[in-house]
Amino acid sequence: MQTNTSAQSVSLALGLLLLLMLCLISSSTGYAIGQSKFGKIEKFPYQVMLIGKQLWRKRILCGGTLLDKRWVLTAGHCTMGVTHYDVYLGTRSVEDTEQLGGLVLRSNKFIVHERFNPETAANDIALVKLPHDVQFTSRIRPATLPSNAQRLDQFTGKSVVASGWGATVEMTSSDAMQYTELKVISNAECDEEYDVVTAGVLCAKGLKEETVCTGDSGGPLVLKGTQMLVGITSFGPADGEAGGGCDRTTVPGGFTRVTYYLDWIESKIGGQSHLQTHNSQQHQHHKYRDDNLI
Repeated sequence: MQTNTSAQSVSLALGLLLLLMLCLISSSTGYAIGQSKFGKIEKFPYQVMLIGKQLWRKRILCGGTLLDKRWVLTAGHCTMGVTHYDVYLGTRSVEDTEQLGGLVLRSNKFIVHERFNPETAANDIALVKLPHDVQFTSRIRPATLPSNAQRLDQFTGKSVVASGWGATVEMTSSDAMQYTELKVISNAECDEEYDVVTAGVLCAKGLKEETVCTGDSGGPLVLKGTQMLVGITSFGPADGEAGGGCDRTTVPGGFTRVTYYLDWIESKIGGQSHLQTHNSQQHQHHKYRDDNLI
C-alpha cells in the first residue's frame, strides 16, 4: 500500500479537474468499470445516464441515481461547465432507449453542494431536477436511501455494486451499462492511498481487478443484494500517474458517502417523506438476491 505524498494530492486534484474533459462522448480516453459485467436495466432501475452539454466542449457523460419522481442524485464535478443535461431513464444504452420504453428528459436545473471543492473532491454531490414527475415502471424506479438509524454505519467489509457507462474505447450510442462488485474498506485504510479522505467519503475496492474510473462518475454504489444507495462515484486511481489510470485496479475508488449527506439531500428536495428509505422498502429487497445480478 502506498503512503500519502504531495504528488498524490496534486495528481488527484488534476485528475478530478480533468475528469469531465476525459469523459467526452466523442473521446477515446474514457475508462470502464474494470472486470465488469453487462447489466439488465430491470435489475438497476434507479440507474440514470446524464449526457451534459458543456460551455467550452461538446458533451460529457456521467451517471446518476433516481431518488424519486423528480430528482436525480449525481456527483458535483459532473456539473462543472454544464448548461443542461439529457437525462436517460429506464434504458441500458442510448440506442435502446425507445425499444426498451425508456425516457429522455432535458433539464437545466441542478443544485451543487455549496462547499463542493473540485481540487479535493470535498462535498462531491449534486442534485438534478427533472422537468416533470416521471411514472415508475419495471425499468424506472428509485433507489432507497439509508434510514436515520444507519447514519453512523460505515459499511466496512460490506459487498457493494457499482454501475455505469464508462467506456474503454470511444463511446457509441449502443454501449451498454456495466456493473461490478466491490468491498467497502475503512477510511483509515483508504487514507493510505489518498490524502483527501474525510468523513464524507466512502472507499471500496475490488476483490480481484475491479475498479471505477472516468465515465462512471456520479453513478450509484448500492449494497449488494439491495437497491440501497450508499455512495456516489467520485474519484478513482489518479488519471495522470505514468499513464496508469484505471489500469491500477488494486487501488480503491472514492465515493461520496450518502449517509453523511442525508440532511443535505432532504433539505434540497423537501424532506424524507418524498423519498424511499431502506426501512420503508425492506420488503422489496428480497427481489434482489445475489443470483439476480446478471
